[in-house]
Amino acid sequence: KERRPRKQNAPMAGIGAMAFALGPPPPVSVGGALPVPLQGTASPVVSGGLGSVAGAAHQTPENLPHIRAAGTAAVFAAAGIAAVSLRRRHGHYQGLRKGRRAAVVAAKAAGKGRAPGRLASSSARQATASSAEGATVMEEAPPRARAGQPRRRTVVEAPQAAAAQSAPAWREKHWFPVASILELDPIRPTPVRIDGLDLVIWKIPGKDGEDAWQVFADMCPHRLAPLSEGRVEPKTGKLQCAYHGWEFDACGTCTRIPQVTEEASVKMRENPRADAISFPAEVGFNVLWVWLGESDPKGHPRELIEGTPLDGQVFFSTYTRDLPYGYDSLIENLLDVSHIPFAHHGLQGTRDDAAPITMPVPTVADTQPEHETEHKAKHTEDLITFSFEDRTMGMNRQSNFYLRSPFFFYYYGKFSAPDGKTAEYEKFAARRGYEADEGVPFRLQVLCIPVSPGFSRIILMNAKSPGKDDLQSKLPRWVGHLFANRFLDSDLAFLHYQERNLRFAPRSADEWQRGYYMPAESDRSIGAWRQWLAKEGARCVIDGPGSVLPPSPLRREELLDRFTQHTAHCVSCREALEGIDFWQKSAAAAGLGALALDRLAIGPTPLWLAGEIFAVVAVAVMARVKEEFYFKDYEHYKT
Repeated sequence: KERRPRKQNAPMAGIGAMAFALGPPPPVSVGGALPVPLQGTASPVVSGGLGSVAGAAHQTPENLPHIRAAGTAAVFAAAGIAAVSLRRRHGHYQGLRKGRRAAVVAAKAAGKGRAPGRLASSSARQATASSAEGATVMEEAPPRARAGQPRRRTVVEAPQAAAAQSAPAWREKHWFPVASILELDPIRPTPVRIDGLDLVIWKIPGKDGEDAWQVFADMCPHRLAPLSEGRVEPKTGKLQCAYHGWEFDACGTCTRIPQVTEEASVKMRENPRADAISFPAEVGFNVLWVWLGESDPKGHPRELIEGTPLDGQVFFSTYTRDLPYGYDSLIENLLDVSHIPFAHHGLQGTRDDAAPITMPVPTVADTQPEHETEHKAKHTEDLITFSFEDRTMGMNRQSNFYLRSPFFFYYYGKFSAPDGKTAEYEKFAARRGYEADEGVPFRLQVLCIPVSPGFSRIILMNAKSPGKDDLQSKLPRWVGHLFANRFLDSDLAFLHYQERNLRFAPRSADEWQRGYYMPAESDRSIGAWRQWLAKEGARCVIDGPGSVLPPSPLRREELLDRFTQHTAHCVSCREALEGIDFWQKSAAAAGLGALALDRLAIGPTPLWLAGEIFAVVAVAVMARVKEEFYFKDYEHYKT
């Protein structure tokens, strides 16, 4: 049975009376009378996210997560104890489903105007949703099977649902990270947008290993319905379109057309137009990667860490979140080492950690095609590197930064004790499972994914040395995700508006020097990143469709919407939320039973009174925890 957040909530109408109603709350609009988007119109916040791209049918204000709390006091008649009741009403995002696209891309006659055996040019994939009237070219083409599998025919070019953010050459040079397999639900097709392309991820049932996960274009070849609305048929192990029941195997080959006889179906399925568009996919570091280029895949994602300090490390958990700011702003922020004491005050160090930062001039690799080598094509050299020294969490830190591909980088360094703080450093090391004399390493591994203009996706990868266990590796995964939500919330709002300020006239994304004033050494990493993007020709920083941002949301509940951005597509957090909801209702039911027995004077009254008090506390605590999965505002002036 498909796992998803419960649609029903349990409003408490006075724990004192222990009478509560079970049932869906009436729809409530966040912020008043917001217009319901027309079908096919993407919400300005959730469009472009994992499981929420172009999904107008599920992105009405009624479905935006929100929480309202009101309390009414009730008196325990027998015990005379007042208890506060909680009434929770929230709409639920309907899982990882998409509505129909804003414009359906029609297909032209196969091979029209092109040489046989070749796909349409990449320019066909660069059309934005606003110009989706352009047709997708259909041709005989080399297969898009997984590396090492038999080649098959692919006849339809995947349409661009939004403007691409990457440089034109990246799809032919780099693997694109898609999603963490630790957070994906293996029994459901998951829609995801990568670089403006709508894709669907699904897993062959009963199969484990790297070749169990498949990536298709989210479009059935029959009538172009999104395959992510379908299901994985357990009897056949195939991906089934929910519209007419067509089924597809791991290579995208159509295996069933239920509307005709088997004999007729065989002939129809021989036509390559019956096949879904499949892409080569690999798993590395518990992350699913996809090859979007028309050429054969180059290398393997695991080569990204070969010969680095991460080689041999154990990647034990991940955290994914869709963010309402672009790919260029995401990496720019993560290269900014000087914002930590202020933007993340109280989460990683404090404002008192601010100190002069030393940073030599970063090294930027020459990645132009005329200087490209096979060694670089396999991602075994760094694109940008720099070192720095700063202070955080009261400790000195020296670290190096390495950009290994446009989508993957890591920091590697060590903490050291400030002068006269040896005892504090020993405690700092012990909390992280290290001895002070061996040094405490600093590691940060991040994947940054272009989604669409104004949207990006981050995947934090946690690694540890073999045999080393720290507190993070022992906690339930969802607990770590709640802290990561808080951490990203702390600078999410001003990053969203910062990139818009950069593009307001007379400034523009490709003229960042006119907008930024960066005189300090700590700003050198930002300049190196912006210069490298421009040299690569990344469309997110070039004047054009790739740098045009959608409108900002009207309310902070939409901007900081944890449920849509993370919880809805994380299997660990959804299961935790379901479990908390179950135990909250159970505690309320137990309290109701205790109150009834108390009022009827059946059994020991002190025991029932203790049960009533426990129920009140348990329901209130779990209600507060549930809020963490939906929305929590972050206001710096209160920290």
